[in-house]
Amino acid sequence: CLRPVSTLFSKLFSMTIFNFYLFNRDGCCISYKEWKREKQAGMSKDEEFKLMHGMLISLRSFASKLSTKNGQQQVKSYETSQYKMNYLETPTGLKMVLNTDPGATGIPELMRLIYQVYVDTVVKNPLVDCSAEITSELFQSRLNELVEKHHSF
Repeated sequence: CLRPVSTLFSKLFSMTIFNFYLFNRDGCCISYKEWKREKQAGMSKDEEFKLMHGMLISLRSFASKLSTKNGQQQVKSYETSQYKMNYLETPTGLKMVLNTDPGATGIPELMRLIYQVYVDTVVKNPLVDCSAEITSELFQSRLNELVEKHHSF
């Protein structure tokens, strides 16, 4: 059965960004956003956040134990056949996860831009508690704008 070329092209080259997690240094999820997530986790959001944060800690420990060099190892991503978990951890302990299609490109740069939005709209705002859930509409709208305009969306 032959498929139209446009269908094959869209299957081969469609990339997307599924969801975003932002954890503070204490491991609390302070921001979460979904865009094109097709399958739900089958657990409460709180359970999902704890599971994700625990996995980040485990991955960091695993990478450190298997390392062939001294010093802390940085995990940048891990990939399955269905998604890629992109990870950024700042020196202050902020942990950011962006789950994407494995073929998505330019994600590390996008994550640095998201971090800059976080700094500009949350950290530099004296009215916002950086350790609590982010309720800033400005942060949420800028996050959406960055992700939805990205070529991998």
